[in-house]
Amino acid sequence: MYLISIIKTLKLEIKNVLNKTFSCESEFIKDILIDIPSRRIHGELSTNIALISAKIFKKSPREIADIILKNLEISKQFKSLPILKSEIAGAGFVNFFLNSEFYKKVLIEINEMKNHYGSSGLGKKKKVLIEFVSANPTGPMHIGNARLGALGDCLANILKFSGFEVYKEFYVNDSGNQIKKFGESLAARYIQIFDPSFKFPEDGYQGEDIIEHAQKFSEIYGNKMLNKKNLEDKLIEFALPKNIEEIKKDLINYRIFYDNWFYESELYKNDKINAIISKFKELGVVYEKENTLWFKVNSDYKNSKDEVLVRSNGIPTYFASDIAYHANKFLTRKFDICINIWGADHHGHVGRMEYAVSLLGIGKKKLKIMIVQLVRLIRNGETERMSKRSGKSETLKSFLETVGVDCARFIFNMQNFDSKMDFDLDLALKNDFSNPVYYVQYAHARAFKIIKNKETENFDYNNLNIQLLNSEEEQDLIFALACFPKEVTECAQTYDSTKITRYLINLSSLFHKFYNFKRVKCENYEISICRLFLCIQTVQTLKNALNLLGVSAPEDM
Repeated sequence: MYLISIIKTLKLEIKNVLNKTFSCESEFIKDILIDIPSRRIHGELSTNIALISAKIFKKSPREIADIILKNLEISKQFKSLPILKSEIAGAGFVNFFLNSEFYKKVLIEINEMKNHYGSSGLGKKKKVLIEFVSANPTGPMHIGNARLGALGDCLANILKFSGFEVYKEFYVNDSGNQIKKFGESLAARYIQIFDPSFKFPEDGYQGEDIIEHAQKFSEIYGNKMLNKKNLEDKLIEFALPKNIEEIKKDLINYRIFYDNWFYESELYKNDKINAIISKFKELGVVYEKENTLWFKVNSDYKNSKDEVLVRSNGIPTYFASDIAYHANKFLTRKFDICINIWGADHHGHVGRMEYAVSLLGIGKKKLKIMIVQLVRLIRNGETERMSKRSGKSETLKSFLETVGVDCARFIFNMQNFDSKMDFDLDLALKNDFSNPVYYVQYAHARAFKIIKNKETENFDYNNLNIQLLNSEEEQDLIFALACFPKEVTECAQTYDSTKITRYLINLSSLFHKFYNFKRVKCENYEISICRLFLCIQTVQTLKNALNLLGVSAPEDM
C-alpha cells in the first residue's frame, strides 16, 4: 500500500503541475502513467508524460519534463515523498529514485500487516458472484475443468483479498438435452448387459463410467427394468447424483470450496424460464420459424447469430435456461457483478448472453464473461486427445494424483485464460529449478529455514538501520516486496490471476540471488539483523501470494 500511496500522490502532483502551468484539462492527464522501470538503474518509478504531451503543449518533451521537475521540487506534497532524487532521461522520461526511508517503511508495513499485506478495500464490499467450472455432470471432470477451476478459484481469492464480497458458485446442468443423452447412453449399456446386440447411440457417452453405472444398476434391479417406459429417467435418478457427488469430491480435493451449487432444474420448477420467454415476447425480440422459437440478437453484439430459445418439441434450450439463471443472479439475488468463467466451446454464447442480459436492464459492466482456451496435455513429448464422450479424457482425479494440487493450480495460472495452453507433464514432475512451482516453493522454504531458529520476536525493528541494506540484491528484493499490493490490485482490476504467478517467479528469483550473494549471518550484527528482517518479510509476502493461488508454502524441501 505504501508504494501505491506514493504513486497516487505523484500522479496528483504531476497533474497539478500540468494544470497550473498549461491550464489544461486534457483527457490524458486523468490517466497519467507511472511505470516501474525494468531495472532500478533507471529509478524505481518513471513517467513518460512529457513525451505523450509534447504535441498538445507544443514544446519538446525535455522542456516539459524540466518544467514538471522544477515545479515538483517546490511542492510541499512532493517534498514529503521519500524521493532521493529525480532526473530527466533519454528523450524526456522523468525518473524518480526512492530513498532508504522508503525501503524501511516497506519492511515495517509488511511486518505490521502480516497475512493482510497486499489486501485492500478496492472492492468496497461489492457483491460478486463467480461461476466457474460448472462441468456437465454426465461424466468425470477432465484437465480442461482443472484449468477453469484454478483460474476461477484464484480470481475469487484475489477479489476477496481486495475487498469484494465474493461468492463462488457451480451451475449444475441437471436438465436438458445433455441429460437426455446421458439417460439414453445409460439405458443402452444396461440393455446390452442382457442383449449384447443392442445398438448403442452414435452420439452417446462411451466412457467406462457409463458402463459402471449400468452394471451397478443391474446388480440392484437385475432385468426387471428392461421393459419399463421410464427406464432412462430411473437410470438418470440413479447415476446423476453419484456423478455430482464425485465432482464435489474432486473439487474439494482440488481445494475448491463453493458457496452454492445452483441446479438448473430449479429454474424449471419455479417456471422462471417461461417467465423470461414471455418477457422477450413482449419486447419483440423473439420470432417463430418452423415451429421453433428463436431469439433475435442485436447485430451490435459480437457473434450475433440468432439462437433457438424453444425447440420444435416444446423443450427450452440451454440458452433459455441460462438467461433465466442470469436473471436470478442479478434480479433475484442482487449481485453487483457476475463473472462467468466458461470453456472455449461457449465462445459463440458470449454476445448473445450479453445482449439478453442487457434486455433485463442490467448494465454491461456488471457481467464479465471470460472464455478459457483449451488445454493440451503433453506426455513424453506427445499430445493426448481428450473427449468426455469418447471416454478417452484424462480425468481430473487421475491428473491431480499424478502432478499434485500445488503444481496444477500454479501452472494453470501461468498463462492468460484467453490463450491455448500446453501442460507439460514431464516438466511438472521435475523437482528442480526448471519447474516454476518448485522454484517458488523452494524460495519460501529456503527463506523460512534462515529465520526458523532465530530469536526475532523481541527485537525493536523500528530502530533498524535499513541504510545498511544498500546493495543491488537487497534493494531489488525489497522493492519487489513493495510491489505486491500493486500487483494484487491490478489483478483485481483486470480479473487476471496470472499476474500473481509471474510476480512470484520474479520475487523468488530476486530472493535466490540475494541468498547467493549475501550472507544473512555475518560479522556485522546490525547488518545480520537487517537481513534477517528482510528474510522474515520475504517469507510473509511469498506466503501471502501463494495463498492467493491456493498453493502451499512449504517450510522445508
